[in-house]
Amino acid sequence: MEILNVSLTFLKVGVVAFGGGWSVVGLIKQEIVPHWMSADAFNSLIAIAQSTPGPIALNAATLVGWQKAGILGALAATFSVIAFPLLAMSLALAFSKYIPLKKDLADESLRSGSMAMILMTLWTLLPHTSLPMPWIFAFAAFGITAFTKINAVWVILGAGALNMLLGVLH
Repeated sequence: MEILNVSLTFLKVGVVAFGGGWSVVGLIKQEIVPHWMSADAFNSLIAIAQSTPGPIALNAATLVGWQKAGILGALAATFSVIAFPLLAMSLALAFSKYIPLKKDLADESLRSGSMAMILMTLWTLLPHTSLPMPWIFAFAAFGITAFTKINAVWVILGAGALNMLLGVLH
């Protein structure tokens, strides 16, 4: 029964997971916290899913499936999260010469949906702290990456190093 629950949950994630990457983290959190794990366990899950090769949704599905139902749960969850996108792309390729698709309209629709999902993820992962430092780092990192040509990797590493330094000094 647990395999079916995990499969249906990640099938649902796969159906609306356009945009990939971080855009689906909020949805995954909404689906599995507090039903299957705590918010702290979810944060650990995302850290592991991000640090392993592959898409976050796929890695999270595999890890949750493994945790809830062993190897069969991992296989079922992994297949479930990719089933709909695989089917949709197969049908699009099969019928593309029969049904004309306005590419610009499709791209704009997917961009709008992805923006909404990214905002949902930002909202669900928002730090629940009254301390101003995380907010200062977030706005500074945004400003630096958005308005300069500095690579985001250096901004992230610099913010992490500065935060560690401030933590040691405090």
